[in-house]
Amino acid sequence: MDLSKTITTRSGRAIFVALGLLFLGGCVTVNLFPEDRGLVEKDLRPAGGAVEKVVFLPVRGFIGDQANKKGTPFLGGRVNQVRQLERELDKASRDPHVRGVVLEIDSPGGTVTASDRLYHRIMLFRERTRIPVVAFFGDLGASGAYYAAMAADEVWAHPTSVVGSIGVLIANIGVEGLMKKVGITDRTVASGPEKEMGSPLRKMTPEDRAIFEGLVKDFYGNFLRVVERGRKMTPERLGPLADGRVYPASLARSLGLVDRVGYRSDLVRHLERITKTQKLRLVTYEESGGGSPPLFGMEAGGISSVSAAALVGLIRSLGPEPLYFWAPGGLTIK
Repeated sequence: MDLSKTITTRSGRAIFVALGLLFLGGCVTVNLFPEDRGLVEKDLRPAGGAVEKVVFLPVRGFIGDQANKKGTPFLGGRVNQVRQLERELDKASRDPHVRGVVLEIDSPGGTVTASDRLYHRIMLFRERTRIPVVAFFGDLGASGAYYAAMAADEVWAHPTSVVGSIGVLIANIGVEGLMKKVGITDRTVASGPEKEMGSPLRKMTPEDRAIFEGLVKDFYGNFLRVVERGRKMTPERLGPLADGRVYPASLARSLGLVDRVGYRSDLVRHLERITKTQKLRLVTYEESGGGSPPLFGMEAGGISSVSAAALVGLIRSLGPEPLYFWAPGGLTIK
């Protein structure tokens, strides 16, 4: 018997089994490419000798902070939009040839805190650099995405954009009936009656609802103040518009929720005019190393093993979370 072949075979089987267990536990991350080495500039159109530039920065998808969020169960993780934009704005602030920044936003919003941090970071960039910032909505600029756009000097929308959804929700579901059917009993011990409020494993009490409604009111008031300041609107004018609905671009323009409706070419000509530049170079930033693509399109934690313990953990992860997020037919307090 060839001992080296036996060892190799056994090692291979052990590695295969270990990888299988990690995969089922949701801990797999496969890095087939080198780690990124920072941001590099990429032209969006031939420079044609232009030196002064406008940087286009994408803000797409769910607005969250991956450092604090483990991702949506079974659907993969969340992109850390705040950290990504911080890096890009830092790079733009160090470039003496940057004459403007365009935030290309296509997002339904995200968490309350991440949306507010994004807003704050854009405001700081404007204050420190005096570089004009334009928010430009693509398909969608709703809720937390609209909130963040209020930090820009101007807000533009594509002719087919959907804009608005000024409001807040706390996503929460109740599965206590399901747990009884599956034979699972919640035996949580808490220090007070409201320590477990919002748990999907227990029925919501009137006291729970009153506390959550207070939170929603507070976050909603903050949203209104941000829009009033950004759009220079009075509370009386904004109030009827801020019931959570979304608006087509043309109506949003007539209501004063955006400044202009147009295409990228219209925006570029506008920026060339206000910056008094004959021709601007259009650039964006990308990772120099390409990063590491998540396995099967999912980030670590995207797959969970199905067991009673894992099921309870999954359900608890669906607990209440304040969101500036447009979710038609989404979860609400029950």
